[in-house]
Amino acid sequence: MLNALRVITYLLRGRVRLWQCYTNVTWRTCAACLRWHGRIVADPSAFPDHDGCEHKLLQFPVWKLAAFREKGRRMAERAEAELTRRKLFQEAILLLPQDGERAADLFDQAGAVDVYLPELERLAAEQAALLQANPALRSRLGEVFLYRWKAKFAKDRYERQPELARTQQERWGVQRIKELFP
Repeated sequence: MLNALRVITYLLRGRVRLWQCYTNVTWRTCAACLRWHGRIVADPSAFPDHDGCEHKLLQFPVWKLAAFREKGRRMAERAEAELTRRKLFQEAILLLPQDGERAADLFDQAGAVDVYLPELERLAAEQAALLQANPALRSRLGEVFLYRWKAKFAKDRYERQPELARTQQERWGVQRIKELFP
């Protein structure tokens, strides 16, 4: 009912098209753009183009508002999960020197959302001395990251990739994680 009222209001104002904001949800997308992911706007200039994050606006007819609002809700959840993942990952980095096991648990929670190899490469480089001095911690982190890397390819968004491309990407990541955390 609420959606129907909104559609009527837009139509009475002469709006027959709306736009939904899409941003590429990755480890390097800024938090501001992530907060726009899934939002519906009446004016396409409302979505700021400030920092070069990959994004686009999808135009749709106002009478499809209900479906796009539901899609927007799911998109916002995905963006919020990415922001939470980043927070967990940063907390784990800070905890790593004092409490390696708790840090591994936080990395595991973050990895349940997603795992990005550039972040793991940076982590391994920045914490090289600590990881070299503590092979048990290095091994534990390797186990966590390998498990989460493999699990990510079972998610729906990877099912859409061609099988060969998906398996090659997974194998390449497994090899890289084993190099970083032997």
